[in-house]
Amino acid sequence: MFKAILWDMDGTLVDTERVVWSVMQRAFAQAARIDLPEALFESLLGQSEQDFYRHMAQRYELPDAQLTLIRETFDAAYIPQLAGVAPLPGAVEKVREFAGHAPQALVTGSNSAQAAAVLNALALADCFQFTLACDQYDRGKPDPQPYLLAAKRLGVDPSSCLVIEDSPSGVTAAKAAGMRVVGVHEGNKGKYRIDHADLELATLLELDWSALRSQMS
Repeated sequence: MFKAILWDMDGTLVDTERVVWSVMQRAFAQAARIDLPEALFESLLGQSEQDFYRHMAQRYELPDAQLTLIRETFDAAYIPQLAGVAPLPGAVEKVREFAGHAPQALVTGSNSAQAAAVLNALALADCFQFTLACDQYDRGKPDPQPYLLAAKRLGVDPSSCLVIEDSPSGVTAAKAAGMRVVGVHEGNKGKYRIDHADLELATLLELDWSALRSQMS
């Protein structure tokens, strides 16, 4: 039915988004004396880390050296926390189950070091052919580039790919790439509209490989 399965990470496999924002606020305060407004979190949800930093550099007119310091401050505080990150309901079970049906890739807006830390914490690295992180592409979600690159690396047509996402921008990216999308609400707490997905589920526990054909037809 599907020749490849592409998984988002933050908000889909692990609930990291609120932790990211808390650590990011501290990093900007420590490294640049900038108090990030809470409303910014909602407006930038689902952006890749690279796109987020580009946006912030323009918004606050940050020189390269200061932006580098912010990034280093953030990673130094955030990556160690990922060692104890908990999976969202059904994440580990479904990734392992679906690995038996088709090749899988992790397509994330986080960077490679962060993605590796999460996969190590969840013991899921062996379930993916590769990870495509934000330091490996130019344009992040909602641009389709990350998903198109993943399909190309797997050697499959985009139309034969199944994507598992949680954010509006992630669903938009996958649909723009010509892929079928399951949108899962658990990681985004049901706050965001993802009704442009082909199928919406409350949690990954409801994800059923045998039922996908009829559910997405």
